[in-house]
Amino acid sequence: MKIFKDGITVGAHPALFLPKYGTLVIADLHIGYESSLGQKGVFLPQNSYTAMRNRIEELLRATGAKKLAILGDLKHEFGKPSPQEWVEVKDLLETLGAMGVETHVVRGNHDNYVIAILSRYGVHLHEHFLMMDHIVLTHGHLEMDLPENAKVILIGHEHPAVSSLDSSGARYKFKCFLVGKCRGKRLVVLPAFSPLSAGSGINEIDREDLLSPYLRKSDIDEFVPLAVEDGIGIFRFPPIGVMRRIRKGDGANGQGRNQYI
Repeated sequence: MKIFKDGITVGAHPALFLPKYGTLVIADLHIGYESSLGQKGVFLPQNSYTAMRNRIEELLRATGAKKLAILGDLKHEFGKPSPQEWVEVKDLLETLGAMGVETHVVRGNHDNYVIAILSRYGVHLHEHFLMMDHIVLTHGHLEMDLPENAKVILIGHEHPAVSSLDSSGARYKFKCFLVGKCRGKRLVVLPAFSPLSAGSGINEIDREDLLSPYLRKSDIDEFVPLAVEDGIGIFRFPPIGVMRRIRKGDGANGQGRNQYI
């Protein structure tokens, strides 16, 4: 599905492909999250990294992309990398190198102490943003002055998802892209690539609780969620404002209040 002129989704995966630039774009891998949870007494099988690596390899092969852009939060810990992070980040970079992929990482708020390992593998670390003609690729946790020729902004950080109810009242949450406008530019928010991140229900939270300043300063009600779910596909929800009104029972004759919470 085309999201903007130079950007398309890749099946029902939380990834964006820029054919003109031969670049696959993903965000928020949070490698090492299981280790962090384990320190808090929550123990999960440590298999999310393997699933992510395999999916990245599949997407690169499917699209023929020669470049990979990671929009921040490659790892999870804010401080020095945990042993799990060191091992798995190295493995990912070695895998990408063996595939001949040129890898770029835009620093996220979790990406401290990574420059040494990235430079060892020839990976480009961008402190604030990566520019591809008129497209700005950034993490999204910091608002910054953008180049005058910027027309599209791609961010992560928010981990967007959309919540819904079926006719029986069962609640579902789907990872989603968010597409809207920010300061007159197209803003696309990518869902978290990590399989452990279910995401934040954008249609449930208040504007002031949004993480990214780009979204807090935008009209979030005008954004359209594009849900992506393995085994189901990619599907478009109504704009956030419509979903909020339906949730409050303000839809036409109250119709649909059991569809979008």
